[in-house]
Amino acid sequence: MKPLPASLAATFLVGTALLLGSVPPPARAGLGQPVASVSADRTRMKGQLRQRSGVGYTVEEITVPSGTVVKEFVSPAGIVFAVSWYGPSMPNLQQTLGSQYFSQLEAAEKTHRFGHNHVELSGSKLVVHAGGHMRSFYGMAYVPSLLPSGVSLSDLH
Repeated sequence: MKPLPASLAATFLVGTALLLGSVPPPARAGLGQPVASVSADRTRMKGQLRQRSGVGYTVEEITVPSGTVVKEFVSPAGIVFAVSWYGPSMPNLQQTLGSQYFSQLEAAEKTHRFGHNHVELSGSKLVVHAGGHMRSFYGMAYVPSLLPSGVSLSDLH
């Protein structure tokens, strides 16, 4: 596949930025929020909700019509401490990460060079690993300070 000419790519980026700037931000939910935010996420995603238990946490799993699965991991205190996703489309990360953590990811994007198909951010306040390509996206994000004791990172997939 041939790359877009520079002028067309620039036009696309400017158009996308203008379009995103004109859309009001969604209600904030997701990472770091109470478990009640999961229901709002399910409604906005128009997905099916399924719940399962892990050792020391619960998983609220939302399957959206495209087939993408978003998992929100909830601590015993009722707070979403991690999210993960996989499927043919990317979830709305502003919604999934919530405003506080999405803004941290945006700030990191300005100061870090991420790869073409992946994001690796490992900070003391937020960790994000994401990647993929058309019809096959995956990722996870968590807040280290909210991670319940005894929960392994391998549980967050």
